[in-house]
Amino acid sequence: MKKKVILVIGIIVAIAVITVISLYVANEDVRDWMDEYIFRKNIVDENLPTISIENENASIYAYDNHIVILKDNKLTIYNASGKEETTINVQVNNPIFDSSGKYLLLADKGSQNVYLIYNTSLQWQKTMEGNVSYITVNKNGAVGVVLTGTTYKSVIVMYSITGNEEFKTYLSSTVATSLAISNNNDYLSFAEANTSGTVISSVVKTISVEKAKNTPTEAIIYTYNQENNSLIISIEYNNDNLICQYDNSVYRLKDGNSEKILDVDNNTLFLDIKMADYISKIQENQSGILRSEYEVKIINEKNSSENTYLLEQMPSGLYCSDNILAVDMGNEIIFLNHSAWLLKHFTSRQNYKNIILGDSVAAIVYRDRVEIISL
Repeated sequence: MKKKVILVIGIIVAIAVITVISLYVANEDVRDWMDEYIFRKNIVDENLPTISIENENASIYAYDNHIVILKDNKLTIYNASGKEETTINVQVNNPIFDSSGKYLLLADKGSQNVYLIYNTSLQWQKTMEGNVSYITVNKNGAVGVVLTGTTYKSVIVMYSITGNEEFKTYLSSTVATSLAISNNNDYLSFAEANTSGTVISSVVKTISVEKAKNTPTEAIIYTYNQENNSLIISIEYNNDNLICQYDNSVYRLKDGNSEKILDVDNNTLFLDIKMADYISKIQENQSGILRSEYEVKIINEKNSSENTYLLEQMPSGLYCSDNILAVDMGNEIIFLNHSAWLLKHFTSRQNYKNIILGDSVAAIVYRDRVEIISL
């Protein structure tokens, strides 16, 4: 008898759970109510962990679950609770950052110094033979750097996780404007712009790292050149595919072939290709003569499936990391995951200056402080 009662209770609980999950997924009103009153996803600025900023010119960045603040040539790393973890001495006047997973890459743009950090430890630092113009790092710690100020227009250098040079590529008549390294470290791709003519043209080229080491003249194995001479905004590796954002479209590049994923039209307000395996965009849709609707679309790069989140007003910005998307709504920020489900809805009583995303943390930057949101 006791076993039957337990079984019946278990069945009732299972049905209740399935019903609640079904309502949460299928009914927007139910989902909004549960997000606010059960999951407590609405947060305000008054109870968040805070880091004080004494110098308004400090540079702030987020990676993984860390916040970093650079000022007076000291890079201070904080955890998601706002507690200082370590300080690293650097020589950087004009900082540029890139990150992937637990790796943080810092360089002095227009100068020579580059630093690779894993978690909270300095892995290596180098003084380049040229001026840094662009940097990238992948989840394995492979680093790519574009140098200018030499006898060439651009020099591309790739380093291993230990800081050993893998290869150099020299561009005598074109400029490298963007870099991406494949997840398996086998390929480095770069966007190349030719500014010598009356019209700026750009292409994407892929280097085989193995060939660059052994037979440099055969290192470039693929060249992608769009017929309409679209300008390249950014390139990113998603698994084995290279995603290229042009000024009017997004393409998937692989094995010498290119395939259009989407068009960028006048209704596209913001677009980002940094979210791992996804393309994020915010578009405006006319719902009447004097009325517009705004929606976030998160598009699966592999199968083109879409997840959508509707906005109540015009957004003012879009920010992405590998795992998180943030929509700036003025004094509110909406954080979404890959499925376009709400993670947090943040409301601020004051105007903030910037939003910076790591993979599991967000930094809300004010004039005198940084507030931290764990995601």
